[in-house]
Amino acid sequence: MEEEGKSKSLFEQMNVGVLKYMEKKTGVCRLQLEPRKPADRSAILAWEQKNTVFLPEDLKSFYLTSDGFLLTWCVKIDNGPIPVGRMYLNSMNQLLKVGGSVNSTLVNPSLADLDMDSDTEDEHSGNEKPTFDSRCKVFELDPCDGYGKVCLVYKESKTGGTDPKIEIWFLDRALRWHYITDTFTSYYRLMVMHLGLPQWQYAFTDIGLCQQSKQWFTMYAPLRLELDSELTVGSHHGDDTSATSTIQIDIGKVFKGKSDKKKPVPAQTQSQPPGLRKKATVASAKGVNQPGLKPSGSSSQLAGKK
Repeated sequence: MEEEGKSKSLFEQMNVGVLKYMEKKTGVCRLQLEPRKPADRSAILAWEQKNTVFLPEDLKSFYLTSDGFLLTWCVKIDNGPIPVGRMYLNSMNQLLKVGGSVNSTLVNPSLADLDMDSDTEDEHSGNEKPTFDSRCKVFELDPCDGYGKVCLVYKESKTGGTDPKIEIWFLDRALRWHYITDTFTSYYRLMVMHLGLPQWQYAFTDIGLCQQSKQWFTMYAPLRLELDSELTVGSHHGDDTSATSTIQIDIGKVFKGKSDKKKPVPAQTQSQPPGLRKKATVASAKGVNQPGLKPSGSSSQLAGKK
């Protein structure tokens, strides 16, 4: 009972009040935390015996508190609520070895596929990438809705010890490895801090977040977006484009009610006298000199008039 109490306390600390935080965010609705019972000790022992590895103590404590994890939330828009956030972790019986015939959520990687990547180290962390031979054992923590896999990786010890090195990696759909962190607790906290926003794991890759994900980050986790950008400055190719992508985010495309307030602006300039309309085009011409912004139609018209 005392150990179960410690596990419950750990679980509450790891959640860092995310439910109360999200309830206060504008537009968030249908915030649901799926109740999960603790995993049986016998199930954990059976998993360890089957896979001939021990679960990390922090992950074992997690499973003794909750057999997996699922928290989802939606956002209200004109057409009704749409699902946005999803924090998920596999249960014990879903903690399967990646590459086995029983795992079909993603095209199963083969050694031939992975041999195509000659780089054996993650270029950002310097850590050696996982392999699918006897040197590593890889287990799926999160299937990520098909856009990749978050994996628990056991690496053969190079120091001569018997205990393997344990890390958390992200495997994208191109079968490329991206290092995330070295403990389950750190990964869980990252998941919570990123609010389970769509494809947040790509913030730790050289690919980066897609435009739609950046829109959601701008609305609900702007500070986290800045932190992730700062952590990867100089690491990703084309860092200049990441800054301009943030500038070009049009939140009105996601929240339709807000775009209507911006659309009347060009209509007003058309109804103004010619003198005033010319001033509006000069303002647009100034915007062309700003980095990351494309020349507008009005600025080209101004150039034609000159």
